[in-house]
Amino acid sequence: MSKLFILLLLAINLQTAQAQEPGGTVTTGRSAVELSIIKTSDVTTLEAFTYSGGDYTKAVKLQHVAVLVRHPKGSLLFDTGLGRNIDAQFKEDMPLWARPFFSYGPVTAARPQLDAAGYAPIERVFLSHGHWDHASALVDFPEAQIWLSQPEKDYLALAGPPAVFPSQLSAPSIKWKPFKFNDTPYGPFAQSLDVFEDGSVVFAPLAGHSPGSIVMYVTLGSGKKFLFVGDAVWKAEAIAKQRPKMWISSRIVDNDKALSLQAVGALTTIQASEPTLVIVPAHDAAIHDALGAYFPQFLK
Repeated sequence: MSKLFILLLLAINLQTAQAQEPGGTVTTGRSAVELSIIKTSDVTTLEAFTYSGGDYTKAVKLQHVAVLVRHPKGSLLFDTGLGRNIDAQFKEDMPLWARPFFSYGPVTAARPQLDAAGYAPIERVFLSHGHWDHASALVDFPEAQIWLSQPEKDYLALAGPPAVFPSQLSAPSIKWKPFKFNDTPYGPFAQSLDVFEDGSVVFAPLAGHSPGSIVMYVTLGSGKKFLFVGDAVWKAEAIAKQRPKMWISSRIVDNDKALSLQAVGALTTIQASEPTLVIVPAHDAAIHDALGAYFPQFLK
């Protein structure tokens, strides 16, 4: 009996020690899932430019982020934020006429932040979509598979500036992994991809902003549930008020205006049916601030 007790203590201690390793978790199941927001840059603009009916006198902050999800089976990123080469990419590919609309502040790329914290190289990066401010750091993660929906991969082969930067996508080091969704319903979505097969991290299609845009559900061990929606909206207020992007913004960035409006309506319906769900637009600094989990802090 004493030997069995000692072995049990050793097993518990081993799990505890492993749980403290950077970039990894040790317990199996949803209880170990955590997430963190890696801020890479920000910019201040007028609320009116972020959604139709916004205030022309109110300044709001938008951010460029990557979302780090830690799971017992591995860590992944959802989008990359702005990368180490963004200045050169922007100079090469952003048309002069569009530059005033798409400025950004000082950049601290995700990869140096992860390296400084002692994280092992990320093995999988999922793109909400392939626009320049989400794909900038793909070349910073040559070890990772770059997962994106097949419609988005097809779109990137044809699209160009100002939405898509060829300079970000042409590197031979990028390990593309186009995928197709399963015909498995998840919530209101007819198709989904359950990455870890335990319901903790689930992707679903939400076309409009781009043909292959996707969203990511994350359920933490605490039971708290999040929906990361990429650029379906830029501000959470657009969901509450069911408003599209401001017309000039939408004309520049939304691939399909009608589908984009449908996507906003879908998010409004989702929020109404699941009030405790936290919907997180990719650029909404107010929502990011409220989460209180900027890297290296995590929500658990």
